[in-house]
Formats: sequence, structure tokens, C-alpha cells
Amino acid sequence: MWLALFVSVGSVAAGAAVVLLGSRSHRALEPVRTFALVAAGVVVLAQLLPAAMADIGLWALGVFGIALVAPAGFERIVRFRSGRGSGSRRDPSWIAVELGYIGLLWHKLADGMALGLFGGLGPTAGVDIGVLVAVAAHTVPITGVLVLAYADRYGTRHAVVRAVGVAAATCLGVFIVGATPAQTMELWEPWILAVASGLLLHVIGHDWRAEAPRDLSGRLADMLAIAAGIGLAMLAAGGGHEHTHSGEGGGEVRQEIFNALAELTLETAPVLLIGLAIGALLQTFGGALSTRWLQGGSSLGQAFRGAVVGAPLPICACGVLPLAESLRARGGGPALVVAFLLATPELGVESFALTARFLGWPFALMRLGAAVAVAMLAALVVAWAFKSEARPVAENEPVAPGSEREGVWRRAMDHFDELLHHVGPFTLVGLVLAAYTQAVLPDGGMGSWAGSGLDIVVISLIAVPSYVCAAAATPLAAVLIGKGFSSGAVLAGLLLGPATNLATVGFLRAAFGPRAAWLGLGALILAVWVFAVAANLFGLEASVPEGGFGETHGHSVWALAGSALLGGLILRGIWRSGLRVWLASLGDAFGSGHGHDHGHDHGQTGDHDQDVPPDPERTPVA
Repeated sequence: MWLALFVSVGSVAAGAAVVLLGSRSHRALEPVRTFALVAAGVVVLAQLLPAAMADIGLWALGVFGIALVAPAGFERIVRFRSGRGSGSRRDPSWIAVELGYIGLLWHKLADGMALGLFGGLGPTAGVDIGVLVAVAAHTVPITGVLVLAYADRYGTRHAVVRAVGVAAATCLGVFIVGATPAQTMELWEPWILAVASGLLLHVIGHDWRAEAPRDLSGRLADMLAIAAGIGLAMLAAGGGHEHTHSGEGGGEVRQEIFNALAELTLETAPVLLIGLAIGALLQTFGGALSTRWLQGGSSLGQAFRGAVVGAPLPICACGVLPLAESLRARGGGPALVVAFLLATPELGVESFALTARFLGWPFALMRLGAAVAVAMLAALVVAWAFKSEARPVAENEPVAPGSEREGVWRRAMDHFDELLHHVGPFTLVGLVLAAYTQAVLPDGGMGSWAGSGLDIVVISLIAVPSYVCAAAATPLAAVLIGKGFSSGAVLAGLLLGPATNLATVGFLRAAFGPRAAWLGLGALILAVWVFAVAANLFGLEASVPEGGFGETHGHSVWALAGSALLGGLILRGIWRSGLRVWLASLGDAFGSGHGHDHGHDHGQTGDHDQDVPPDPERTPVA
């Protein structure tokens, strides 16, 4: 118990000391926060979640997902309700900070329970130094930013009191584990690990915004922090004690996940590179769209043009929104704007190439045709329900102006970097999720759902409100086919996930009104279901590799070289922008970010004072 208590109090004290005795700057904490993000992420994904999944299977992933996203949703609801109240004297940004502090106390309670489980008080009485250090590592920067924010607003004494509260909550979690009977704790251990994993990643990743390193020393510090975090996590995963009821079950699940991840990565990397290269060339040589092209023709013609132009572009949902708004501002008809908005994130050349590789050419062609058709149908419904007003626009104004003075190669590389910046993080998330699914679900285990058509409804309910990247979802789709999901259900997920999310619905409501937005969304879902049922009735089969992705196979030099090149390009992007800036699009998609300043200038920042006052919105305590 004393070791767990020492980690609980010592990590909080270290975080407070870094700020109170050292630099009062957010920038000074950036390498520490990068280290904490990497260490916590790899420990969760390589040890805590596999240990929980060895006992309770996919329930662990469900609980983990709820713990990861629920705090952000709760914070938004409370902030919205608080903002509606009249006469509030509190700064809305500080409402978020206070809510974040309450959430942090609950998180530290779960942290304390994890420290107790891995600090000698669990059912196995084992000690895992890697997990203890990972918890301490993420506590230091969180406490530091917390103390920095409160010290500047209320004074040092108040900040210290808040830090003491954090330490007390952690110690309480340790005492709860120590006071709970071993049999009861053994029953609840995997559930606690799943909850603690989700809260851990939520807190450490809540503030995705970061400043790109300004100089060589900043970039080296960021890369060293990444290396140190990975090294610590590998120590935890490789030399730690297995805390599962099934003995080595956690290690077996971890090995299956690693094998599946390696197979999926080798299959994905070369095709993804080709798709991104083609997408960069399309953006580089794409010409400006004339006003006549935007406004001319019937609604059917506009919908067709919007879908056909948007479908090949490798742009995700977060990137297509400003383009759709630009088209609308220039006078684009509702049918064209909506078809472009829905068809663009549904596919893309890189997603089409991945679909052909993982699921076969028949499925890829079906996905392409269905993406264009459902986008056109939804666009026609919105155009019918919305009475558009003509707007004066400038003739031949480009949608996305670019510098013609730049060389073609430079512009192509800039477009490639931008696409990889948006697609890369989501592809990694998709590969990891696919690997976890491959490791836990038995082959053919969902066959009963496929026979009744229930799998189409279930996947649709998950896909509609979620943010899904088309390229990232494709490897997962191949895994789901191997686990027994029908081709129609997977097709529904691949179409609805990228096209529909809360941000897209919000844009449609604001641009065309609630009635047109909901009618268009309903038409889209019904059309997707028609294609899904038709795919099952007519026997559309996906040619998934025999044996799935759980076993290692021989790969060509092309696959190995493509994976190495993709990894090098990702490292290049991280070197130029910093890890947390590179991951910023994940925060925007999952509601953990506070803006879109992602450092797309690849490391070039403006002139800012290094010791600027802390912004309460940057405090990662929710």
C-alpha cells in the first residue's frame, strides 16, 4: 500500500513543484505532456485493455469507449445549460475548468484504484512498475497545468489546496482497493481497468491543442519524450505481471493484437500511399470551378456533379465542411452542395484502393456506386425541401485558391502532407480498433446476427452519430466480414459512418433548415439500407484473405517498403509539427479539442510570448 500511496502523493507534488518552483509557462510542460500521452496511451493499449479483454471480451472495449467520450459530452451539456442561464457572473471558460476539476477528482479516484491493483493490493498481490510510472507520468503535467491555471487566477495557496484535493482523491482510490475483499476485487478488476483506461486517455488527451516546436531543441525534446514514453510502455508490457483471472490471458490477447496490427499495417500502407499520392495530384492540378458550373442545370445534374467531383477526393468529414460552405457561399445549388458534402467523405481514391485490396473489386465497385447514388438521393431530397435564394458571386472565383507561383512539386507535396496529416491519425485508430476486434471476436461469431439482418441496424446505430474516416474504416470492415457480419451490414457502416456525424448534421441544419436536414438524413439512411439489403439478397461477397489477419504471413518487398516509407513520412510530419499537433484532428472529431489550430504550417508559428497567461480553455482537466 505504501508504494501506491507514495506514487499518488509524489506525482501530484512533482507536478505542483514543476510550476511553482520552475517556469510558469505552458510551453515548459509540452515535452512532459507528450511523454505522458505516449506512455499512457501505449500502456493502456498494450497492457490494461488486453488484460481486461482477456476476462470480459468486447465488453471491455465498450466500457472503455464510454469512459473515453462520456466526460466530454457531459461537460458540453452542463456548459450549454449553464450558458442559457441569465445573470451568470461566472466566466463560461472557467465553468469548464471547475467541471474539469470535478471530473479530474473522479478520474484520480479511478487512478488510485488502478495504483492499488498494480501496487500490490490486487487479487494477485503483484507489483507492476511500468503501470505505476505511467500513472505518475500523466499526473505530473495534469497537476502542473491545473496549479498553473489556479495560481494565476486565485493565488498560490488556492492552487496548492486544489492539488491536495487531487492527491486525496487518488489516495482514497488506493484505500478502497485495500479495504475491498479479494474475491470482490477479482470480480470487478477488469471493469475497473476498462474504466480507468478510458478516463486516463480522456484526461491526458483532452487538450489536443499544442504549439508546434519552434526550433531544433523543441523538436528534439518532443521526439525524446516520444521515445521515453514508448520505452516505458514496452517495459510495462514486456516485464510486467499479468493481472488477469486467466493467468497469461492478457499476454495472449496482447500477442494476437500485435500480430493482427502488423498484418493489417503491411496490407494497408502501400495502397494508402498510392491513394494519397493520387489525391494530392487531383488537388494540385484541379482547376477553379466557374459560377455557371456551380449554379447551372437541374437539381439532378447538380447532384450528379457534386457527387462525382467529391467521391474521388481523399478528404474526411472535418475537411469537407469548409469546402461545402465555400461552395454554398459562392452560390452553389443545394443539390450540388449536399451531394458534395456527403459523397466526399464516403469514399476517396485511397479508400477505394483499400476496399479493392481488402474486400475485392466487386465490393469496391458496389461501394463506389452506392456512395454516389445515396449522396445524390439525399441531395435531391434536401433541394426539394429547401427553397434556395440566388446570391451574387464573383465569376470564376476559385473554391480553394492556391499560389500559382509555387512549383508543381512543392504544391503536390504540400497537398500530400495535408492529406496525411488528416488521414494518418484516423488510419492508426482504425488499424488498432480492427486489431482489437480481430483478437477478441471469434471467427464467424456474429453469423446469427447476419442471418436476421439485425447486424445492419446495429452497425447503422453506431455509425450514424459517430465520426468515421473512410480509409480507416476499411481494414475494420474486412475484420468484421471475417467475424460473421454480412456484406450488407459492412457496406452500411462504410457509407453511413463517414457521411453522417453530428458536425455534418449541424451544418445541414444551419445551411438548409431543420426540416430539409432531417428529411435528407432520413433519405440517406433509407437508401443505404436498400443497398445493404440488396447486397445480401444478391449475394455480394467480400474476398477477405483466408485465415483473417490474426496470423503472420510472408509479405512482399513492396509491402515492407511501403510500410517503412509510410512510417517515415508519419515521423517526418510529427518531427515538423509535434506529436500533439499531429494528433489534433482526433480531438476535433471526438470533441476533445478546442479549435482547429493544428499547426498545418508544419512547425511555423507566429510570434508569441513564451510566458503568456494561461488560457483556461487549455487546462486539460476534464
